[in-house]
Amino acid sequence: MATTVEQLKQAQAQNRELLKEIKALTATVQTLTEEVAFFQRQLFGKHSEKITDPNQLSLLADDNGVFTDPEQTGNQSETTVTTVVHKPKRKRCESVDPNLPIETTVIRRENSSCNHGHQLIPVGKHFVREVVHQIPGRLYREQIFEQTYKCAACETNDGVSHLYQGTAPQALIPHSLATSSLVAELLYQKYALGTPLYRQMKAWRRAGLILSETTMTNWVIKAATIVQPLYTLLHEQLLTQPYLQGDETPFQVLHEVGKTAQSKSYIWIARSIRLAAHQVVYYTYSDNRAGKTAQQLYGDFMGVLQCDGYSGYNLLGATVTRVGCWAHVRRKFFDDACKIKGQPTIMPPLKLLDQMFYLERGWRDLTPTKRKELRQEQLKPVIKRWPPRNHV
Repeated sequence: MATTVEQLKQAQAQNRELLKEIKALTATVQTLTEEVAFFQRQLFGKHSEKITDPNQLSLLADDNGVFTDPEQTGNQSETTVTTVVHKPKRKRCESVDPNLPIETTVIRRENSSCNHGHQLIPVGKHFVREVVHQIPGRLYREQIFEQTYKCAACETNDGVSHLYQGTAPQALIPHSLATSSLVAELLYQKYALGTPLYRQMKAWRRAGLILSETTMTNWVIKAATIVQPLYTLLHEQLLTQPYLQGDETPFQVLHEVGKTAQSKSYIWIARSIRLAAHQVVYYTYSDNRAGKTAQQLYGDFMGVLQCDGYSGYNLLGATVTRVGCWAHVRRKFFDDACKIKGQPTIMPPLKLLDQMFYLERGWRDLTPTKRKELRQEQLKPVIKRWPPRNHV
């Protein structure tokens, strides 16, 4: 009998251990499932952070025939009614800059006489349409010479030819075909339109200019060196402003010395606010995310810096007042909402944040003083409705 009781206790203890193990494994599976769903969304899902409120019902959801079946009232007649549907005129969705130059073309009659043989006199013009033409870029070769002069009078006096020459302006890039217009177009295609150099190389070849990708790369580097003083001046002017916004984003660089292709480098950005008198957006590159880059970027800045909570910004001096960013806060809740669908504690913060952003969008063109006043009146009550920390 005692043996049976001991076996029962051992079985119960073993059962409790197995239940604990099952609970732990279930939690692990749930965590891994959430992580897989999150990474699948990052790779293949939509990148928009818009949310759909599950409590917002469709007006026609689960209507069970409401407004779909005709209402039966008394005897029904089968009268066919023909309805003419007027298709609304399609709105023209194209426009042109009114400052573009205008060329006028007047179409004249081939016969300048009327049906009775009398000479016609112009009395006006009838507008037919406006169209836009595009003239493809044109390349031409410019051969630069320095004119040589001599003084005939001096040569007569002393019998020696005195020669003089004009002085040609310095080349943009010595010993190359590059001109400011050519390099500007190359940079515009690469950075404004996102056209890689190897594609540009083919386009230039079709236009009659044969360039290698290495040559174009060197032009880009040389151009960056030429505008470096302007780049430095923009940075200096940026740091004189009282309020800045900053962030950093990972960036992969191929064939970087001392790093694998999979390792991360970073583009750091500092910019003025939208209503600043002088708009500056400043980018700088770093092969790491160390706080020393933040120190170099913000230098002697004295003012308010809006950024995320990355610890690298902790190295900034006491002259910098850091403030947070609600967009980064929202992203954390949005990512959690994607991992844990239907979690009741996730949606309330997202709703409050979206309400805050909705209010802010309506104030974006107001003065800072007026925005502060409206934030105290309308935004502060919304923030006070934020759930307690242990419920978020």
